[in-house]
Amino acid sequence: MVIITNILEVEQHLDGITGVIFDLDDTLYSEKQYVRSGYKAVAKRMGNKALADKLWRYFEKGKPAIDELLNEMNCKDKKAECLEAYRFQKPDICLYDGVNELLERLKDNYKLGLITDGRPEGQKAKIKALRLGKYFDEIIITDELGGIDFRKPNPRAFQILAERFREEYSRMCYIGDNIHKDFIAPEMLGMKCIWFRNPDGLYSGEKQ
Repeated sequence: MVIITNILEVEQHLDGITGVIFDLDDTLYSEKQYVRSGYKAVAKRMGNKALADKLWRYFEKGKPAIDELLNEMNCKDKKAECLEAYRFQKPDICLYDGVNELLERLKDNYKLGLITDGRPEGQKAKIKALRLGKYFDEIIITDELGGIDFRKPNPRAFQILAERFREEYSRMCYIGDNIHKDFIAPEMLGMKCIWFRNPDGLYSGEKQ
């Protein structure tokens, strides 16, 4: 496995590769941005923009932010409403610096795929906000294959992309940030793997 600490280093490790597959969250953009954006949506729904900062402080302490806030405000009955605001937000997010240019270069020379776990409504909103459709030949939201059982490390999404790309696994590469789940399937299938050990990411402290 190749380890990088800047997503733009990917280009240095693609010799012999014809199909490149990316993870989404904390690989192409900062998931913390999405969390902050979601907290703003919750705060807006609650009618108090200042609550976004309070939610973020709970998050930074590793606590379930929405639950903590609602407990503090003694309005637990608002949880469903808050979760809806978070999950159906219009994300205020952007790609990491240089990623637009990176994908622009790669799409001219490689078949590009995206495999992402998560609720379809949230992942689709992220993909739309980041305008990723113009770069990728194939995008798979694993939940749409049949529910959460198809999330990584389930290999089905990788198998589907290999079939659609008509590529040998040995000529494909997967780039992700979560050492515990992202690489189990592609390594088993014989793909090259690049671990983006993202210093900004939610899994930045994880070890190989």
